[in-house]
Amino acid sequence: MDHPLARVVDRITPNARYRAPDLAELLGLARSSTDTLILSGWFPGAEWERVPGADGRRRVWTGAALIAAADTDPPALDHNRYAPSTLWRLGCGCDDCLAWHNADSRDRRRAVADAAFPAQRRRQVLELVAAGKVGSIEEAAALAEVTPGQVFGLARRDEEFRAALDEAAVVLCVGGDLCGRPRGYRTGCRGTACRRAHRPLR
Repeated sequence: MDHPLARVVDRITPNARYRAPDLAELLGLARSSTDTLILSGWFPGAEWERVPGADGRRRVWTGAALIAAADTDPPALDHNRYAPSTLWRLGCGCDDCLAWHNADSRDRRRAVADAAFPAQRRRQVLELVAAGKVGSIEEAAALAEVTPGQVFGLARRDEEFRAALDEAAVVLCVGGDLCGRPRGYRTGCRGTACRRAHRPLR
């Protein structure tokens, strides 16, 4: 993994002095993430200086030390010490951190989708279909001011909603010998059996 300083090395002034807040701003990281990297030894060559007006000291780096660090391979991050969320944000792409990132991204997308298709509109879609006031789920979605993708997307990942949609859509069946066969869907039936035959929700 490339050192994060390599991306900003052209912005480092060799004879300037940098402290932890300066590093965080330079790298575009939260201060807590920057502190994690400091403690993990990603920025060697630090000196200590006394904190003015306080009984303590803090690290300070010259620009030259940071430029030198940018050309090194950063040490491994301690996966026993830090959470995958922290490690991913710091650039770790191992299997565990990637799995966390994928799950987090999926949860974020679902939260956005749920907000755009709230419970009230879900009920509206189901009621329109079950009452036979529409000829298709797509038509019910339009009346409820949501997209078919939102309806079927929720049905794929929410077993309870999928079952309710299947039950409601039984009334869309036009009947006849073609019901429940792919050809039935092609001739216009949008009942549960024909829809499942055409494109299973599962």
